[in-house]
Amino acid sequence: MKLAFVVTAVLAFPLMVAAQTNVTSAPRTTPPGTATGITAPGFSLPGGFHPPAGLFDEFWNDPALTAELHLTDGQRKQLKDAALTQRLALIDGGADALKAFTRLSAILDADQLDDAAYKQQLDILAAAAGKLVVDAGEMTVSPRRVLTLEQWRKLQSLQRAKRVAAGSALSPRQPAAHTLPESLRTPMR
Repeated sequence: MKLAFVVTAVLAFPLMVAAQTNVTSAPRTTPPGTATGITAPGFSLPGGFHPPAGLFDEFWNDPALTAELHLTDGQRKQLKDAALTQRLALIDGGADALKAFTRLSAILDADQLDDAAYKQQLDILAAAAGKLVVDAGEMTVSPRRVLTLEQWRKLQSLQRAKRVAAGSALSPRQPAAHTLPESLRTPMR
């Protein structure tokens, strides 16, 4: 059922973001000058897409990064409060969307299809999914609203450097995919 796959994909992204971000407020210990996390644990985005800083991490809880960015206590509080508000909005929005999807499924499973009810419930589901996209967008932009332009650019630079370092550490030199192991090579006759 293609509809179920599409709806699940749309709903799953914001829910995974909310569920996999660190909800503790304890300081993290990372080497000085490194940003904390680009994507949520075990979660990679397709196509090499790298979301803006702050979408999947709580960089304001990293003492070294806080010092390097010269974050004020007020900025840290604003970022922390916004993250909590956004997480709660994603949870509520996800619940609304899942309820709408469940109702839609019940309409489809009924003995007699009520086309008007199906279309109405589909509109409700689309609105709930749209709200999740808006909430995820708010989660992305809130650090930019709080940080100065200089802080934002510095954070982006640090995160780019971390991506490059993580990429080179994760991809050791491997033989080309078209190269066969010696045991499988046979001369052509």
